[in-house]
Amino acid sequence: MAEKERFLSKQDVYQGKIFSVEKRQVELADGSQAQRDIVHHALAVGILPLVDADHAILVRQWRAAADDFVLEIPAGKVDSRDHGNEEEAARQAAIRELNEEIRFHPGSLTKFATVYEAIGFTDARIALYLATDMTALANAEQLPQDHGESLDLLTVSYDEMTALYQRGELNDQKTLTAYFYWTNWRLTNGKQSFFHPVTAKS
Repeated sequence: MAEKERFLSKQDVYQGKIFSVEKRQVELADGSQAQRDIVHHALAVGILPLVDADHAILVRQWRAAADDFVLEIPAGKVDSRDHGNEEEAARQAAIRELNEEIRFHPGSLTKFATVYEAIGFTDARIALYLATDMTALANAEQLPQDHGESLDLLTVSYDEMTALYQRGELNDQKTLTAYFYWTNWRLTNGKQSFFHPVTAKS
């Protein structure tokens, strides 16, 4: 039977701009003690932006931690620009990230999951959204990208994304989760389209 650990003490060992690290001492069920190193991270958002029922927009960018280019859904963290309670702030962040990264605004934005990113050592969570009925943004409506952000945009079909998955080329967990959600939606809805064509603002 799983047993709850008892908190004894903690020590903050690092405070950065994006995350902090805590060293925590706990007591186990048998009375012995153990140390837990925990990374605290702000809530993040990821968005599956569908152009239509069969096509999504992905971003390709360099990730220093992987030392490689990674293909992902648009994503980012909730920050001081996003207001309200957690749900409201996350929704604002999702809309903002779509603007900054792919220059679209969603007519419909539906959250389909909030998941822990690596529960073994961090409390980092990511809220995942489906974006549809998207409108391309005019230059005057576009927000500046984050400093140093360099992205390639790729419009991929569902079949192309499936091929990427089968070849092991989808290796980002939020993007895999979005792909599985898209797959489930297609199975549930029989590819029924509830989208309006993407429109551009002049």
